Amino acid sequence: MVQLGDLLKELGDDDTARLLTAFSCNRNRDVENFLTHPSKAIRFEKTDNARTYLILDDETGHILGYFSISFKELVLEDLQISKSKVRRLDGISKNAERIRAFLIGQLGKNTSIAQNPITLEIILEEIYAVISEARNLIGGRIIILECEDSPQLIQLYERNGFSLIQTADEAQAELRTMYIHVAECVD
Repeated sequence: MVQLGDLLKELGDDDTARLLTAFSCNRNRDVENFLTHPSKAIRFEKTDNARTYLILDDETGHILGYFSISFKELVLEDLQISKSKVRRLDGISKNAERIRAFLIGQLGKNTSIAQNPITLEIILEEIYAVISEARNLIGGRIIILECEDSPQLIQLYERNGFSLIQTADEAQAELRTMYIHVAECVD
């Protein structure tokens, strides 16, 4: 695994951008475009808005998958969650209105590689390792991600420990927010 910022220092912007164009995700063009057209990932890296990590094949150097991590403030006012769940999320108050969370901003597998061995579980393990380091330095209680409102995708994340946060107007939601407690996935 390599952090995009390290790659930029080693190869420079143009060569790094060329490397990133080899990534393809036919399941989600937004995930692909974040890395490739023109690279939002590079812009986010340089402006310290997110950190992007590439999971590379040890033998070929091809990008097998990637993820981006940042922070997000989760506003609780439009969510349908109990006071006890708010306290568990916040760790202090059942009346919290906002919670800072680690955000998995992007997560993707390179579908242009035949028999790509990377799985969601492997990508999540790498994410949890990075978040573990950050948590040791600054704390943090929850990890969130936003995904398309697809039952199949939501079930996939639920099988990996994430829980769906119910919203007041789910019919209008294009993206659904899911969370997992850091303590459940990080040593």
